[in-house]
Amino acid sequence: MNSNVEFTKLMRMARDHMENNGFSPTTVSSYMRTWRSMYNFGISKGITEYSAKLAEQYMLEKYHVSIGETQLNGEPLTSYMQQKSRAIQTLTEFKLHGFVPKIRHGGIAVDWPDEYEEICKKYLKEQKSNGLAEQSLRKHEIDLFRFVSFLHSRNVSLKRIEAVNIYDYFKTITHYSKPSLATIRSILCRSLRFFYQQGATPKDLSDFVPKIHYHAKAKIDKIWSEEEIERMLSSIDRANPMGKRDYAIMAIAANLGLRTSDIIALSIDNFDWNHGCIKLVQLKTSEPLTLPIPEQIGKAVIDYWMNGRPKTNASELFVEHVLPYQKLSKGIIYHMFNKYYESSGITAPDTKQHGLHSLRHSLASRLLEKDIPVNVISNILGHVDSNSAKSYLQIDIEKLRQCSLEVPDYE
Repeated sequence: MNSNVEFTKLMRMARDHMENNGFSPTTVSSYMRTWRSMYNFGISKGITEYSAKLAEQYMLEKYHVSIGETQLNGEPLTSYMQQKSRAIQTLTEFKLHGFVPKIRHGGIAVDWPDEYEEICKKYLKEQKSNGLAEQSLRKHEIDLFRFVSFLHSRNVSLKRIEAVNIYDYFKTITHYSKPSLATIRSILCRSLRFFYQQGATPKDLSDFVPKIHYHAKAKIDKIWSEEEIERMLSSIDRANPMGKRDYAIMAIAANLGLRTSDIIALSIDNFDWNHGCIKLVQLKTSEPLTLPIPEQIGKAVIDYWMNGRPKTNASELFVEHVLPYQKLSKGIIYHMFNKYYESSGITAPDTKQHGLHSLRHSLASRLLEKDIPVNVISNILGHVDSNSAKSYLQIDIEKLRQCSLEVPDYE
């Protein structure tokens, strides 16, 4: 479609397209709210035409997350953020090729094009039998569905697919974040290889999937110095109940490196005071983890439990301080971090990663500087595979390369 179409006209065209293709009124309405918000953001910048660059700027400045990413600070995006990301991807995809595949979220099966349904379901069944986690399996399903829906919209069957079709598809998703593109590439390579092995395609096209040059540590500075962390902790008012809670949470993240999901799931029973340790089963890996309780954390937890926590039937240690005093959400934790970052007076680049997960990276960096062995650091971070620690321990290396996407011309 015309790439210079005016923003408001593009929104109306995309809305009509969605309504004519069976998207629910609720989905259309929520997408329109996001688009209008992005339109107003563009106007504030003096921009009247929609572009992938504007969309990325909008998400980074307002929500500190790139389009297409499924995690923020090491934790899955909230449903609200997922909706924002889907709305923006929808508008970009519609502008690029006038078509938006309809995906039913919430675990319900996608509407596969008839000629692709059998082989795609067979591929997903094999991935599941190989032990792929449900969340990863869903990612495979959605990304593969987007690809075959694009082929279907171009009347390309598996028997007729060529390298040019793969290149054309990647040209429509170059607005995605580099981590997302790297994941999509991996999924398509595996699925195309499987299709060939099953005789569904005449040749193995996995070698023609564009290469993605992406180095995670070149993207965002994830490290806070000890001085910066101390300034954030010192900015917390520990004289009030909420401050007692927030100080304990921030101290646990900074000194033990627990994931946000594990911190908000902690109960007082996880603290073995007789042996001076915290014992828990990690939500992400289902693996047990035992860590010592530093004096700072011990005192902070006891202070909150005895003098700050409201009376509630919630089993979790850390709760909201408004009725009905329920378990904290990840969104509250993220805004809590930003609150004390801002009150600390620290100045950092806009690309600096915020949230408790950045404290996890910072802990790994400090341990590395103290010559703690990698396997010990991996155990402290609760990794099942010690190689996982490499993503944290490369953070002090100078940025190696800029992210780039190779989409070669095809004749």
